[in-house]
Amino acid sequence: MRWRWFPRSKAAFKPDFDDYQGPLSSKELLETPRRQAMVKMLWDTTSLTRHVFDEYLLAPIERYAELVQLLPASESHHHSYAGGMLEHALEMACYGLRLRQHHLLPPGAKPEDQSSEGELWSAAVIYGALMHDVAKVLVDMDIHLVDGRYWRLWHGNIPAPYRVRYRQGRDYHLHRAVNPLLCQQVLGPKVLDWLMSQPKLFSLLMYSIAGHQERGGIIADLIHHADRASVAKAMGGNPMTALQAPVTSIQRKLVDGLRHVIKQRIRLNEKGAQGYLTQEALWIVTPLVPRELKAHLLALGIEGIPSSDTRLYDEMQAHGLIEANPGGKSVWKCDVVIGDWKASFSLLKLPPAVIWGSDERPAVFEGEVIVTGAAEGHDTPPEQATGGHGTETASPSIAPAKLLTEGLEGETVATACATSTGDSLEDELIDLITGKGTTDDIALSADTRSSPGPAITKATVEDAAPSDMPLDTKDAGMEFWTWLQQSLANHELIINDAKAHVHTVNGTFFLVSPRIFKRYCNARYGKDDYWKHVQDRFQKLKKHHRTDDGKNIFHIVVKGPSRGPSILKGYLIKEREELGMSRIPLDNPFLKLKVERGKEYGYR
Repeated sequence: MRWRWFPRSKAAFKPDFDDYQGPLSSKELLETPRRQAMVKMLWDTTSLTRHVFDEYLLAPIERYAELVQLLPASESHHHSYAGGMLEHALEMACYGLRLRQHHLLPPGAKPEDQSSEGELWSAAVIYGALMHDVAKVLVDMDIHLVDGRYWRLWHGNIPAPYRVRYRQGRDYHLHRAVNPLLCQQVLGPKVLDWLMSQPKLFSLLMYSIAGHQERGGIIADLIHHADRASVAKAMGGNPMTALQAPVTSIQRKLVDGLRHVIKQRIRLNEKGAQGYLTQEALWIVTPLVPRELKAHLLALGIEGIPSSDTRLYDEMQAHGLIEANPGGKSVWKCDVVIGDWKASFSLLKLPPAVIWGSDERPAVFEGEVIVTGAAEGHDTPPEQATGGHGTETASPSIAPAKLLTEGLEGETVATACATSTGDSLEDELIDLITGKGTTDDIALSADTRSSPGPAITKATVEDAAPSDMPLDTKDAGMEFWTWLQQSLANHELIINDAKAHVHTVNGTFFLVSPRIFKRYCNARYGKDDYWKHVQDRFQKLKKHHRTDDGKNIFHIVVKGPSRGPSILKGYLIKEREELGMSRIPLDNPFLKLKVERGKEYGYR
């Protein structure tokens, strides 16, 4: 175990005052030209009054500076020098605030609410930058005072000359769970009261700094990207390259995704459920649950996820997340029995410890999972129930997509970062995250006239569907419509945001095509290859207006506050009430329906 000196020294430990760094005031800590420039950038980027800025932003920064003093941000990685933690937090705040400017926050709120509440969301990004690593000073290092005491910062700021050393065998993830412990000391009661005035924002920030990025929404995304850019800059790399690199190992992504899907999005231990927990294993239905996992990870903008089911299973098996059957394959053939109900499934076998700790594991399945054999291949689809109770399937769903990918006029679902150019490194960084985008191409079939056809039956669907498309008894168009209703009701689809697939125009809903169909297909089938078929089947439902000349696709003119006009293409819904929302959001002020002959559509 080695000591970290301020300044660094290789001398052996001696209780000599010269070996210690005396605590400094916030004024002394922030007076370097670089730190002053970063604080000024924060002031220039916000639109707060001087008094509010000083009390609600500068004061927390000063408290943070006095708390972390000249401690490093890491032992031997980024910002591993005296004062590294302070500079890392300020860099993150600057990056995060600049990125925040490319988003209308709060997401989906009315323009007047975004105007009145937006500054608090900007402040939350700065608070997240200060708090995201702050507990490292509690759990990663020992602070040794000149009088021989060890100092814990929950007792307050360092009171005397000090030096630090990093702990051996430390838990590199613990600080995230402990970060909120220091909120009172750094942010203070006034700031916490201000944040609590918007409970949703308060929860997003707390989840973000506690390491629950999947629950932290746009705040977690902004903090995460700012962190990666700051780290890359400190390591002498290109921040743009850092933003494109995987956040964690593929194993960690899969584990976190599995935990979310299994805990939040599937049913367990009942007839027709998607998972069954026995004493020895957790059995999940394949390919339904793995595709739900893939859709969840894609919606978060995570790259590196295998595109095919077979490769995904291989990856999970290689990392010990699923157990192989006796033939070395991933898929098990099993009968699930509950009383007189019996169904045959293709299942994956997971160690329960992958999902739950010993104290949070749910009750085991009261029925039986009987292994009947090993599937010949990885991608064997689930069979139908053998009894009178058909096998139920989970409603397709998808988590809100990352809001840091591309602009309003041309996002592709699950695209993590867009290639862009800029006049400076900082401009390139911003462009990389916000994206420039291009207008999606619309399939020719979407702009052709709809014609009456025979009643929609399973046979009709099978005739029209791609040969490799998994088919259920339901029509693909109605399945899409049901998914759309559920996703809007559950707020899994955001409305009227810069990256939304659904907007309100002329008092009704506008579905952006083909993005909305691609997103559905990624959720339902694990890839977007079948979106044209789903779009065609949706048109057969006749739930949308047609233009004067009989076309299905409407054009929407998009004109934002900081960009020129562009065009979105998609479907205008006839009966808005059919989507089941109790309250229809106000029209998106940046969108205008383009009508050639002056005809009114929607509810205007």
